[in-house]
Amino acid sequence: MPCVQLGDLVEIKGGGTPNRKVDEYWGGDIPWATVKDFKSTEISNPQELITELGVSRSATNIIPAGTIIVPTRMAVGKAAIAKVDMAINQDLKALFIKDKNRLEIQYFLHFLLASSASLEGMGKGATVKGITLDVLRQLEIPLPPLPEQKRIAAILDKADAIRRKRQQAIQLADQLLRAVFLEMFGDPVTNPKGWDELVLKDIADIRSGVTKGKKIDLSTAVTLPYMRVANVQDGYLNLGDVQNITVSPKDAEKCRLESGDILLTEGGDPDKLGRGYVWHGEVEDCIHQNHIFSVRVHNHEKVNPLFLSAVISSQRGKRYFLKVGKQTTGIATINKTVLSEFIPIVPPYNVQMKYVAAVRKVESLKKLHQSSNMRIFESISQKAFAGEL
Repeated sequence: MPCVQLGDLVEIKGGGTPNRKVDEYWGGDIPWATVKDFKSTEISNPQELITELGVSRSATNIIPAGTIIVPTRMAVGKAAIAKVDMAINQDLKALFIKDKNRLEIQYFLHFLLASSASLEGMGKGATVKGITLDVLRQLEIPLPPLPEQKRIAAILDKADAIRRKRQQAIQLADQLLRAVFLEMFGDPVTNPKGWDELVLKDIADIRSGVTKGKKIDLSTAVTLPYMRVANVQDGYLNLGDVQNITVSPKDAEKCRLESGDILLTEGGDPDKLGRGYVWHGEVEDCIHQNHIFSVRVHNHEKVNPLFLSAVISSQRGKRYFLKVGKQTTGIATINKTVLSEFIPIVPPYNVQMKYVAAVRKVESLKKLHQSSNMRIFESISQKAFAGEL
């Protein structure tokens, strides 16, 4: 199958951000997209709006509906189609197909999504990785005749639809767990069943992680895998991209994770404060960075980590963190002190374990669906762009 460089097939246009200090630029009727809007392969309702004056007084551009947009910073590897006309910020690039008789848009979108891992691998940057326009332009795309592109796109669309249905089933399982929690323990905020309430620092040790970029003695340093903010999600750990860090032996020992540790993020979007899940020793000799707290329960026969993690991520935890968290320009953070003062409900251990049994059943089903789901779709996608479909 012949391959063509992307630069020969598309024109690339970037964006910009109006001055946030000028009120007249914001709150208009023009959708303005950022990496936060890449929640699926379609963008139809960006979180922010700007005015025509904001467009004219900044480097942003209006991108017509039906155009593919990709991030070149912070969310490299994602791609989506604009479903409405919208402006974009400087971290996004719009890809305009020069000749639609050469390149079919759905085929193009699937190719970009299939290239996610390789694009991420080409990202550069110490803290936030990004790719250059040259990287995009030099990306080679297999280019069969247009009818063949349409056939491949139709197959991948069907496979993706099946994947999405399975994903919906996983989301329903999460909703079921939340319902089970409420049924068993009542509203965690008001605690109507009168469960014991204990201060977190009295039942667990709260530890900060290693600071990236510290000066160390390389002659004694060790390189270990570590958990970053990107790895710690709300109710699960994303271990698809576990990176390494070189640290001192002291930090390696201090920040080493043990099975049963609850990992919690220090900051992020206000509604995701304190997001996290339980570490089960998935990666050997793993440590964690300073933007993640680890909560190590003193006595697992009194407080189960899976139950405690559920309480922390419940409305009881979310409301507490929103109340005590420090907020600046849409980002909220918590520190070790306020986390230590959180007061979870603590029912009798046998009651906790009934809930934990339900969690484990749901988690085993989710893992089965997720692994087979991704494996099948990735296999079809790889064959499609290798000319084997």
